Amino acid sequence: MAKAVKTIGTVVGTIATIASFIPGPHQPFAIAASRIAAVAVTAATVAEGLTAKPPPARGSVTQVLIAPDAPQPYVMGEGYFAGVLRHDVGYGATLKKVPNPYRFMPVVYSGGGPVQSISPRFDFETIPSWYNGFLYTDTQLGACPEADALSPQWAGATGWSSSSKLSGQAAIGWSALFDKDGKRFAGVDLRSSIGAYGQWVKVYDPRKDSTFPGGSGSHRLGDETTYEYSANPALHAGTYAYGRYQNGKRTMGMGLAADAVDWAVIAAWANVCEANGWENFFGVVYEPGDRWANLKDICFAGGAEPVALGQLTFRYRAPTVALDTITEADLTDDDQSVMAMQSFRDRINTGIPKYRSPAHNWEMVDAEPVVNSTFLTEDGEEKRETWPCNFVTDEDQASQLVAYHIWDSRELAPISLVCMPRLRAYRPGECLHLDLPELGLDTTAIILRRELDPATMKVKLELMGETSAKHAYCLGLTGTAPPTPAIGQTAQERDELASAAADPAGLGTLKLSSSYTRGLAGNITQIHDGTGTGTVTVTIPDHTRVYADGTEASVTGGDFTLNETTSYLLSYDDPDFAGGELGVDFSLVEITPGTGGQTGGDADFSAANPNRHYLASISTVNEAGEGGGAGGSSPPGGGGWDNDDPGGDIP
Repeated sequence: MAKAVKTIGTVVGTIATIASFIPGPHQPFAIAASRIAAVAVTAATVAEGLTAKPPPARGSVTQVLIAPDAPQPYVMGEGYFAGVLRHDVGYGATLKKVPNPYRFMPVVYSGGGPVQSISPRFDFETIPSWYNGFLYTDTQLGACPEADALSPQWAGATGWSSSSKLSGQAAIGWSALFDKDGKRFAGVDLRSSIGAYGQWVKVYDPRKDSTFPGGSGSHRLGDETTYEYSANPALHAGTYAYGRYQNGKRTMGMGLAADAVDWAVIAAWANVCEANGWENFFGVVYEPGDRWANLKDICFAGGAEPVALGQLTFRYRAPTVALDTITEADLTDDDQSVMAMQSFRDRINTGIPKYRSPAHNWEMVDAEPVVNSTFLTEDGEEKRETWPCNFVTDEDQASQLVAYHIWDSRELAPISLVCMPRLRAYRPGECLHLDLPELGLDTTAIILRRELDPATMKVKLELMGETSAKHAYCLGLTGTAPPTPAIGQTAQERDELASAAADPAGLGTLKLSSSYTRGLAGNITQIHDGTGTGTVTVTIPDHTRVYADGTEASVTGGDFTLNETTSYLLSYDDPDFAGGELGVDFSLVEITPGTGGQTGGDADFSAANPNRHYLASISTVNEAGEGGGAGGSSPPGGGGWDNDDPGGDIP
């Protein structure tokens, strides 16, 4: 419409200009044409505001932001956010032949702390026990000041110290241990899997401030210790407009003075949000950034728009009553303009609500279209537009908000009136009845903007028609969410799959079947425990298990008590092929063939014992220390050795 009205203004203005250069009795026409042109230009100006396009869709909240000098996030409502990475370092002494086995990543989730709650998430879920021993967190709400810096699980993180405090910022320090066996983190990227779920920043509520007219409670504007958590968009809009402060300095928000914000409207709007159930609210904004765009997105979630006058106020959708009536006697002699209807191009009958869906891992998804069948019939064709409800997490709320915008595209607008001074007290968002037969108006209308002439005190009002029946229609809508995707693999399942790809079925058997020990053969000792004990202490030395693929595992030996004059086959079960301490990390398996149904095969790997590692055969001595002997496991081809180089020991 803006373009169309602008075109009308240009054409009529051109006619008036041409007419003024033609002498003759037609000159009154030139004067009239000039006035019409002025009206057309005025209408074009108003139309510009009415044809504002939907806001751009916000980006993903599920990817960690990694950038030099990354902006500060500010998170409102309840939901999941991946955060902003502030440091990332690998460090630590070599562990199991792995250099820098530790990793520390402090991630900031929100300024404006302390937040209500924050809980670590891995792949959108609570951290599974699969990562016990490999993944640790240190969490802070963002107190100001914080007592301590986030603490790595293992000391010595380069570039991080006790002075690295993140006061006023909700954050998590993530500590991870490299899994040498390639099982944990095999199928997931650590940075893209971590995040936090929370009830985020707290807000000021004028209704809970006993110093505010009609308020009751301990809330005090500017004293953030009195703020409370809420998911009410109106309260977040007011708090963001006022700003967040830390040690007397603004850290977030617009920084308006207390009396520059219309708190009475915010209180009334907050009541409407509660009554409508418009508290399915979650959003992330960044600063430095476009604070006005941030405020508009916050307002949109509560069915409102910010209006910048001498005082910041808000126009919100709600049933209303006319406060006054404008008659012909209230109009000045200035030009008045009314558009009979909004242009065909700008009227829509179908809206696509796009909202942030918890069921779709917090991504923006489309709900089912909102179709006004009456408007569709009038237009004779579908005219659709997509509206990103960036900070809305519920399909019903998104559908209701989009329905209001469909109606706004059909309301009688723009109406531009210049009125006598008595109407100067009315402000945007308030409702007036228009009883103006000469302009064809007998309707209620909402004030969009006002402009005072200080010389004459005349007030120019820009209004939009108000159809009271639309509220019941819009608020009665329920949306339909898109199907929830089939549940995919968990992080553990992806790890196991990736690990299996690197360690396919049968590989373990091949590795084990051709494995051997180094430092064991010939080094097993035994000594009888004394007269009458009937037992022998066998000492198995520390040694190395060498697998067929060249990997190695260190095994710590120890002392074990066996019966005297008995033949044993000794083994242990190590499902991870990772090594460890006999008797601590895994038990010594003692097989006595022919006893209790045991056979020699029980000491070796099999379908029943796929992780069994054979150590040695041993015959224990008698009480006099006589007899006995031991043999360690041998490398392929026989023979045993103590050195890395078998040399000529291989037969």
